[in-house]
Amino acid sequence: MQAKGTRTQAGPYQLFCRQWGTAGPVVVMIHGIPTNSYLWHTVAPTLGETCRVIAIDLLGYGQSDSGPVEDLTLPRQGEHILALLDTLGIGQVHVVGHDLGGGIGQILALQHSDRVLSMVVTDGVCFSNWPLPQVVGMRRPAAPAFEASPLIVQEMLRMGVFKPESLTAELMAAFTQPVEMPGGAERLRNAALALEHHQTEALVPHLPSLQLPVTILWGQHDRLLPAYWGWRLRDEIPGSHFTLIPNAGHFIMLDQPMLVAQELANHLQRAGR
Repeated sequence: MQAKGTRTQAGPYQLFCRQWGTAGPVVVMIHGIPTNSYLWHTVAPTLGETCRVIAIDLLGYGQSDSGPVEDLTLPRQGEHILALLDTLGIGQVHVVGHDLGGGIGQILALQHSDRVLSMVVTDGVCFSNWPLPQVVGMRRPAAPAFEASPLIVQEMLRMGVFKPESLTAELMAAFTQPVEMPGGAERLRNAALALEHHQTEALVPHLPSLQLPVTILWGQHDRLLPAYWGWRLRDEIPGSHFTLIPNAGHFIMLDQPMLVAQELANHLQRAGR
């Protein structure tokens, strides 16, 4: 199933999103840094057989508009996503978030519980486990190796997979091309400047109050955000399900697409009950 890609108005900005399926519950998929909505192309087609799946390029990423640093924080990204859903006439959704998207999912679930039916966090930012050193280094690079560039994107991708063969040429191009475009390096640096751990740390006292279905998926070999954080998040959210994905790194949907797609389907089945 091929994804339909469009730019849609979201408040003052236009966000690019890919869509699979047209009927059933709506699943919103949110990526992290330094990727974009193409991250989900391995699992979204399967979900699109029974759901309407919308994978979004966050503001400042991929083919979405640029924005000032203050509009690239996780809380503001959540607002942009809600504005996009309003434009599409969509009320309630299931949220699936990876990396930064996991933090955005937590914000939406806690602050907009009327819009979020369930949440899946996959190798997500939480507590104070972020931003990563590579992201911090991009803010004021002291050497060329720290500069926002296609090279640092490639490095983060290589560190983030367990199976090197997961990084196909097409995949690498999907994530490096936006940085190679005019202004792309500045967009990536601005994205890095917007990220502070207090954006999720402030949520911690409220996590036990979540009363929606929550699934936490984590790569067994995640070297960027070790699985400890997934277990800790599970302990903070009553009734949440935690699954360790074997032979997978940070990008579990690239290393184990079939297994992750099945886990997402299982989550939606539990949420439906």
